[in-house]
Amino acid sequence: MNQSCYKVIFILFISLFLHSQTTIAQSLQSYKKAAEKALAINDYNAALLYLNKALTIEPNDVGLQYQYAKVAQEFNAFELAEEYYEKVLSSKEKQSFPTAYFGLALVKKQMGKYEEAIDNFAKFMSIKAVNQNKRQLKQAQEEIKVCQWAKNLLMIDTIEISHLDKNVNTSYSEFAPFLRGDSLYYSSFRFQNKKDSNEPPRRITKVLLSEENQKGKTLRYGFNVPEKHTANIAFSQDGKRVYFTICDFVVGAQISCNIYYREKDKRNRWKKKATALPKFINSDKYTSTHPTIGYDSTRQKEILIYSSTRPGGQGKSDLWLSEIDGKEFGKPVNLAAINTAENEITPFYHSPSQSLFFSTDGYPSLGGYDVYQSLQDSLSWMPPNHLSKPINSSYNDLYYFLDLNAQKGYLASNRIGSNYLDRSNKTCCNDIYELNFIDTSQPTAPEPPVVITEEPPKKETPAPPKEPTTLEEFSPFALYFDNDEPDKRTRRTTTKKDYETTYNTYYERRSEYMQEYAAPLPEEDRYEAEFLMEDFFESEVKKGYLMLFRFSDILLKRLKGGDRVEIFVTGYTSPRAQSDYNVNLGKRRVSSVRNHFAAYADGVLLDYLNAGKLLITERSYGETTAAAGVSDDLEDVRNSVYAIGAAKERRVEIVEVEVGY
Repeated sequence: MNQSCYKVIFILFISLFLHSQTTIAQSLQSYKKAAEKALAINDYNAALLYLNKALTIEPNDVGLQYQYAKVAQEFNAFELAEEYYEKVLSSKEKQSFPTAYFGLALVKKQMGKYEEAIDNFAKFMSIKAVNQNKRQLKQAQEEIKVCQWAKNLLMIDTIEISHLDKNVNTSYSEFAPFLRGDSLYYSSFRFQNKKDSNEPPRRITKVLLSEENQKGKTLRYGFNVPEKHTANIAFSQDGKRVYFTICDFVVGAQISCNIYYREKDKRNRWKKKATALPKFINSDKYTSTHPTIGYDSTRQKEILIYSSTRPGGQGKSDLWLSEIDGKEFGKPVNLAAINTAENEITPFYHSPSQSLFFSTDGYPSLGGYDVYQSLQDSLSWMPPNHLSKPINSSYNDLYYFLDLNAQKGYLASNRIGSNYLDRSNKTCCNDIYELNFIDTSQPTAPEPPVVITEEPPKKETPAPPKEPTTLEEFSPFALYFDNDEPDKRTRRTTTKKDYETTYNTYYERRSEYMQEYAAPLPEEDRYEAEFLMEDFFESEVKKGYLMLFRFSDILLKRLKGGDRVEIFVTGYTSPRAQSDYNVNLGKRRVSSVRNHFAAYADGVLLDYLNAGKLLITERSYGETTAAAGVSDDLEDVRNSVYAIGAAKERRVEIVEVEVGY
């Protein structure tokens, strides 16, 4: 090759290199701009996604790390915020980010790491920066005192708190619990809005009802408004009027709400029409939300207390009171004795004790929003008292509710133990917790009227089911498949794919399954169908996949120990195709599970398979054992492909394990 050819190749290489660098720089800038736009409208979810993509291009950019930490903090991804603040403060450029210590201290406090929070607040105060924020300096001094108070606060051991199971809580936010008899009304932020053009798509809230601890179902009778948020149920004292909020996105993730009510007719049925509260309570210019209804024994009237950003208050969100006289509402009065310059939200008025419970970030807290109680004395409100642990935690504790007898309560919280929207960064979400008070005979301030000084014996809490630790402990478990997978439209009885490959493509289609299964249904039923399909993918499809790898881990240990193991596997299909085709499809599914064991941990089990120390005995029944009622109509794609009944038939079961020597 002559010199001129080398020169051409070199120039071409340089051109390609410069082009790739330009493309990367453009992508980086586009992600930064997209994050800025998302932050401008308080869409922290989108901002976090864009900044994460920017960091994959420039992982050592300290400025990006700092911004990522701040956004993660706003989005309640505290572990992620902690990690990136610490990266900033361990870099050579940390002097350029003096407020990183302040941000890290707040995150540490939110996580309940009070000593570390105190240390970081002190470091922030020791920095001699030219433009140091005096307001933050003062706040740091106050926060050190609060952290000292918080770390010494005792746990009240006469209150038992438990996380409600998946009949109520999901990976999205559940909140605003209201118990009426054996019926728990609550709100959930998990529902898809197919008409939303925002990217990423924004979910909407619906009101659900869980009766006698059963799975929550969307409230019927037209309560939930299509394409809008419906939330925050509260009942009048006689139960003939129900209050709730209807909210809408204003811009980005910002939501504005108004309060409505519906009444019962003469036949004790809910009227279809929802009545908006007067304009001096509702407004397009500010939000009015979190209604609670109680009976004021001094006024001898029913009262409405709610949270609003309306002008004329003490701070950001304030509590307001309006007297109710039939269908008339009095002009709202600001509860100035309670409100602060920050936020007072989610009020609950407990009529038997004439107490107002609310959450606030304007009073000293263990971390985020804490629940406080103010007793009413005539027409005045006593200084609010902080409710101790475990009602409050270092996380956000909201929507406190207490039953009439003060024996049971609820709250919503994102404390440790709550479900995550995204497990990779542990973001989001509020779940509903139940409070049980062991003895309510001696209420003492400043605790809620259910707290007593005597300590009765604690109720035993049943232990959670143990994960299998031996092969013998595995009950039959199922592995699920997409329609006609693996290897569509073939009569082969074997496949080259392993189960993990088929699972990954199937699990990625869960949103499509939710939409197709729910699409033809009326809106009230559609939300429930989407939830049930999502629950199927999380509780059965994903669970089976994870169980397979746990099974394989234990299997390897037994084989290394000298055991001989035989696994009996059965393949099933839905009845869409002819019987002989389905028999072969069932065999292919068993083949993919066999391939899993051959490929597991880079083929560590192959020698055992080849030596006959690991046997996989397969029995494929095709469609012959499909459940009655599962559609075999090829034209009815919804019921024969996307329906949960059909999806449950497409599986392989590990039905039995025999271990010998």
